[in-house]
Parts: sequence; C-alpha cells; structure tokens
Amino acid sequence: MQNHDTIRRSVHSLALPGIAAGVIAVVGCFSGGTMGRTGVGGLAVGDKAPPIEIQQLVHGSSLGTASDNSVQVIEFWATWCGPCLLGMPHLSELQVTYGDQVTILGVTSEKLSTVQGFLASSEGDGKTWGEVVKYRMAVDDNGATTAAYMQAAGVNSIPTAFIIGRDGVLKWIGHPASMDAPLKAIVEGS
Repeated sequence: MQNHDTIRRSVHSLALPGIAAGVIAVVGCFSGGTMGRTGVGGLAVGDKAPPIEIQQLVHGSSLGTASDNSVQVIEFWATWCGPCLLGMPHLSELQVTYGDQVTILGVTSEKLSTVQGFLASSEGDGKTWGEVVKYRMAVDDNGATTAAYMQAAGVNSIPTAFIIGRDGVLKWIGHPASMDAPLKAIVEGS
C-alpha cells in the first residue's frame, strides 16, 4: 500500500496529454462500467434516498448542523484512489460556493486511523489534506451506507457521487467531476 504523499506525487506528476488525464479522472478507481444502472436493491434516480449510517464523522462540522433544507451530496472515496484525491479541491470549492445550500459528505469504508492519518498528511502545496478539504468526511458504519447507495445502485467505481434534493429524493448519480451542472440545477430547483 502506497502512502498518501507517494500517491499525491504520482497523481500530480502525470505527464499524460490532457485527454488521457481526463479519461483517468472520469473513469475512476475500479471502474466496472455499471455507473448509473440499478443493482440488486434497484436504487435509481427518482427514488427516496436511503439513510446515511456513519461510524464517525472525521472532518467538518456535525451533520446535525446542516440545514434541513440543503441539497446533499454523498461522495464515496478512498485515501488510495488517485481520482478521488484529484477531485477533493473541486468538491471543496463547490462546498464553499454553495455554503449552507449544499451539504457535501465524503464517505469511506477505510479505518478511522487511516482517514485521520490521510487528513494530517501533506497535500503537497504546503497544506495538509485536512486544510484542503472544506466539506464533511465520515467513516461508513460497517459498509451500511456503501451497501445502501453504491451496491444498491449497481455502481462499483469510486469516486461516485449521489445528489439528493431537498425533498429527500435521489436526483443524480455519477462521477463528481461531472456534477457541476446537475448540482446547480438541483440547487436552483430547475
């Protein structure tokens, strides 16, 4: 298992042409070509969003302080996933841009100590990942949230984001790098 600085250096030192780098970022880790299909549980856009079960909030303010009227983004990630790390600054920008209108929660199935070590590690620009990430991060509760979202939707690659509207209904499933326009439309109610 590589350490976080090694992964970061590998991600930031890719000398691929722009198109190839974009493909890597969009495909994600462990892509199985099932993005957006319904799985065993049949979870799909238009369904009531399942509950979020977390073992522990690791970063950010408590979920109880989130506006009851906010749009929620649940993003599944891991510390070893290069495309996940590449997307963190962008997710942070979205959280800052939308403020209380949107609650972004990154969910991982990794050990609490792994996530804490990751957040304390250097991002590379003189900051720790904990300083870069401006949204909430949590450890999944024995895979309950992963099963309720990822497995139920038939998705097996990360990063993957699920956008839940103010009405509690699942509005969008996809790669976080592709969610700007859908998120804006959902926040605006269009």
